[in-house]
Amino acid sequence: FLKDISGLHYDRNNGLLYVLSHESDVVVVSDLDGGRKVMSLRRGHYGLRRDIPQAEGIASDDRDTLWIVSEPNLFYRFTRTASS
Repeated sequence: FLKDISGLHYDRNNGLLYVLSHESDVVVVSDLDGGRKVMSLRRGHYGLRRDIPQAEGIASDDRDTLWIVSEPNLFYRFTRTASS
């Protein structure tokens, strides 16, 4: 399923574990009940105009913003919507 794990982040506020795979171009989001959602890091998904190249780091903040950093020093910001 995942070719690698290039980043991990646990969001204590929402009880979510984020697993980042740059080779698979996805973030797997797991909750405490075993639910799982796959977030594509490719163009056309989640407002991305281009694929995210070599995503290497992931974090969230207290405003429910998800941050992904990729080579070469690019930062991506994802915000939650009421339906996500």
